[in-house]
Amino acid sequence: MLNAYKNKNFTIIQLDNSLVEDPKEKRARFLLEFENPYKCEKCGERFKKKKQLREHKEEVHSY
Repeated sequence: MLNAYKNKNFTIIQLDNSLVEDPKEKRARFLLEFENPYKCEKCGERFKKKKQLREHKEEVHSY
């Protein structure tokens, strides 16, 4: 059985119980996470610097 899932950035194809990710999309996701290691727990937005994440939380989520 083949199922395809799309989120806003990537397509993941499920073959039975195993997930297969397109290598180009896997690389793009890795680079995004590597270049922007700080992730907001509330909305998932990523930042290059910890200071940017802190400012985002204060302005957007009122921490």
